[in-house]
Amino acid sequence: MKKYTKKISLKSILFSFIIIAFANIGSSESGYVGEDDKVELEVKRLYSQPAKFPRKALRLAKDGYVLVEFDIDTDGSVIDPYVVESEPAGLFERAAMKSIRKYLYEPPVYEGVSVKVNDVQVKMSFKVQ
Repeated sequence: MKKYTKKISLKSILFSFIIIAFANIGSSESGYVGEDDKVELEVKRLYSQPAKFPRKALRLAKDGYVLVEFDIDTDGSVIDPYVVESEPAGLFERAAMKSIRKYLYEPPVYEGVSVKVNDVQVKMSFKVQ
């Protein structure tokens, strides 16, 4: 008589979980214009690619978040992103940074002039449900 064993692969685990990685899309994002007299300016995201849920986090069934800060150039592209805070540390940062580097914003304009917006923050949450 043959024994049948079922291998559990990462693929089968993926199908048994709903994986969510998102950056609070409903919240407004803003940054600052100017060097001395900083003026707050709202920015409109045109494109964002969802982050890929890290395999290690999936295996561990861990939730978390990453807070990233960056500037938006005059053409609407993200420049100089860096991690401000993350929980748990070392698990989601790479996926968040890879996603945020691909974000595209409406080119920022202040008083009729195309401007660079500084210190925009996005909190990206990762959840296994």
